[in-house]
Amino acid sequence: MAYPFDPEQPLPDPLTPDAATLVRDERRELLPTWVEASRELVVHLGGLSRWDPPEVLLEHPSHGLMHMSTICASGDLTPFEMIGYKPFDLLLTAYCAEYMFSDVGGRWVLDEDPESPTFARFLMGEYDADHPYATVDVYAAVTTFLHEPEGRDLEKLLESLQEAMGAPVGVHDTSFP
Repeated sequence: MAYPFDPEQPLPDPLTPDAATLVRDERRELLPTWVEASRELVVHLGGLSRWDPPEVLLEHPSHGLMHMSTICASGDLTPFEMIGYKPFDLLLTAYCAEYMFSDVGGRWVLDEDPESPTFARFLMGEYDADHPYATVDVYAAVTTFLHEPEGRDLEKLLESLQEAMGAPVGVHDTSFP
């Protein structure tokens, strides 16, 4: 499953008001499916990480921080993808989102503004009562992160997401509960 509605999946051009309404309505219907798929991906990561039960990672995403950090720091993700961590960008997107939802709050939302550069994308939102329409594009952040060279620092990615969400910055590693 590819990440729903990433930049590789363009919107109709030109994006007329009728086309925007159609796209928004279709994707609004798919949001619950994406929410469930994202949670299932984190449970899958829990299984790959040998958590028993694998749902532990969904309930406590910070428990998987060291494991995910080790993978992210690797220059070549191919060996990890060969044993089930595929597609890694999608798995890391879901993991980072669940970490943020656990740490900061919020949930997956759909950008419904046709004038927005992230229109019709699933984003992290509803995490700031003072700014109810604020969103963060976790997939874009993960994609940029994965283009960094060997030695990528997952904690820095998570801290950048915390900062973008206006939350206190500081990652809590509970890998050894």
